[in-house]
Amino acid sequence: MLDLLPFFLLLFLAFRLKGWAPLWALGVWVNLLWFVFQNEWGSGWLSYLRGLGVGLFLAAGYGEAGLAWALLPWPLLLYLRLGVGDLLPYLPALGEGMMLGLLLYLLGLRKR
Repeated sequence: MLDLLPFFLLLFLAFRLKGWAPLWALGVWVNLLWFVFQNEWGSGWLSYLRGLGVGLFLAAGYGEAGLAWALLPWPLLLYLRLGVGDLLPYLPALGEGMMLGLLLYLLGLRKR
């Protein structure tokens, strides 16, 4: 959970800067920064996909469809040269992140 803290900070910053740019555009940059951070200094692709799963579920919960589309793992697909078959073994980590996002959503980290 502590390896996802930088991603939460990036998403929080994107929500704070919402009036500065469209949220989907900020989500593209958050996604790219999170990918570079995890590949260079972080734990790797599994943490990257867990963070995206959390952000993807919370973006869908907030009703931000553009942000949800921006948080798909497109940097990883570009890195793998769009080989979707190479991504399949890593998809359970995305599901784990989505379950964590569901837990946060149900615990009340959502505006009512």
